Amino acid sequence: MTEEKARNPFIVDFCEALMRKRGLELDDENEEQELERMYNLYETMLGRRMVECLPEEKKSQYMAIVRDLGQLDFDKIGEIFTDGIPNPEAIMKETLEEFSDIYLKNR
Repeated sequence: MTEEKARNPFIVDFCEALMRKRGLELDDENEEQELERMYNLYETMLGRRMVECLPEEKKSQYMAIVRDLGQLDFDKIGEIFTDGIPNPEAIMKETLEEFSDIYLKNR
């Protein structure tokens, strides 16, 4: 049995709504796979955008941490993003809009 990773229910609902809007009719297994693929893509897009929005000093600190995974410090990463991103909600919204445009155009 595999552990299911925690998902943001808002993002899951958003992805499901996009699938309906696109008119996808999939069986349960394929629907879950599509949802997982969409969710992972959104997370990747959001992560990249948040890193891009960091001030240069914070971005350098973040990159130094992720280059040396032996020194990975999630508390420090949390501090970098908390201090470096003044309005994460706006970044999330912009990413949802971009994700929606890409998904509906390319599916």
